[in-house]
Amino acid sequence: MFLLKKELLGCTHVYSMVYLLVDILYEDTWRLWSFIVDRAFSIEFKRIDESEHRKLVREINEREIGLYIHFPFCRSFCRYCPYYRGLWNEKVFEKYSKALVEEIRLIGKLLSEHDPVVVDAHVGGGTPSLAPPSFWRSILEELKSVFNWKASLGIEANPDDLADESKAFALRDAGVSEVSIGVQSFHRSLLRELGRRHGPEESIVAIENARKAGYSLVNIDLMYMIPGQDLGMWEEDLRIAGELEPTQITVYPTLITRQAIIWNDAIRGKVKQPVKLFEKFASLPQEVLKDYGYHMIRIDSWSKLGDYSTVNLEMTGPLIALGAGAFGFTGTYEWINVHSINEYIRSLLNGKLPVVAGRNVTVSEKTARIVADQLFYRGVLDTKFLREKYGLSLENLPKPFKWALRIMKILGFIEGSGERLRLTQKGIMAAHKFVWTFVLKVPCKLAYKLMETPWPARITVP
Repeated sequence: MFLLKKELLGCTHVYSMVYLLVDILYEDTWRLWSFIVDRAFSIEFKRIDESEHRKLVREINEREIGLYIHFPFCRSFCRYCPYYRGLWNEKVFEKYSKALVEEIRLIGKLLSEHDPVVVDAHVGGGTPSLAPPSFWRSILEELKSVFNWKASLGIEANPDDLADESKAFALRDAGVSEVSIGVQSFHRSLLRELGRRHGPEESIVAIENARKAGYSLVNIDLMYMIPGQDLGMWEEDLRIAGELEPTQITVYPTLITRQAIIWNDAIRGKVKQPVKLFEKFASLPQEVLKDYGYHMIRIDSWSKLGDYSTVNLEMTGPLIALGAGAFGFTGTYEWINVHSINEYIRSLLNGKLPVVAGRNVTVSEKTARIVADQLFYRGVLDTKFLREKYGLSLENLPKPFKWALRIMKILGFIEGSGERLRLTQKGIMAAHKFVWTFVLKVPCKLAYKLMETPWPARITVP
């Protein structure tokens, strides 16, 4: 154990007698990667004038773009969730629907001269499957009317929604062609720990219904390092998932963030995770899922065909953000929509885009983001691709990132020479620690600060 400043609780003075048990996965669990992320990704967002925001969004310089919609409604809150969300309210949802349509129209008009082609479109949350199928039909029609649309639409879904066979088919008929089902575990006790409403039975039926309805891609999410979970339970979850044969299986560690309901219990030592076993938990999917015909497409995802990811372009851009709590990135300019359903609605019904803050992204940071996405997340970096697609080279990397690559090469985490670098098996584990440290220190911390107050003057992370 070690002394903890009360800054972890959002305060500034020393909390002299509070101790933090090191057996939870929080932002400083892996000290080396915490040090590197702090120095390679030290960033600041500032409030931005709407006219300046519009000008910078128009400067997207690539024809093909991605689109992400945040749907911030849930029936109840999961205990470990770090994302912006609000409780389901039908009257508020109706207003939100009108606001979202208005944002689509405003962004579409803003980019009309550029005429971008939407090639990737996903909806996260929250619980997008809560909305009636008619909502997604109308949203898809609106998107197709204002964009050059070449994408399929994928949404995140709760098992209890797709366990209703009629809804599973109705969503598919409305134009949703991909689903990512939040299974998390097939163990009832672990679902209770997470605060999930569904049980293992609903997950099994939801996967079967998604297959029968004919979705082109069915991903399921599973979580590991859940308090109370041992390696035997984790292997059993993986094998049950493999036997059910979804298109793709994506796995995540259970991270502890300030905005999670469980946070206060965690820092008081009431929540414990087997941190010393992290590498065994993280390596088990690779060992198990190959038995069922899956191949690794990212360090946290195994597929038989295709790739479902709501954040394919969040690191590299261009990605258009829609909805309360969404992040967008042109490739040189990053912005965040307000993390308040009511403020989002108020802004758009007054004809204003709901941007809360923005910032310019330097060449060195953009290079680091692309390298992190390609090498640390996908496992392979083609420097020729980096040069030809983005006009960038490893010389553009910030110094801490260069040091990290050199250290990883010396330690045998990276192999290859010339224009192609690849993570070794040892490197994949190092990448896990880097990626999850980055997630905790940057997007999760941004969400926490933006959920504290809807219109901050500035935000710095880590």
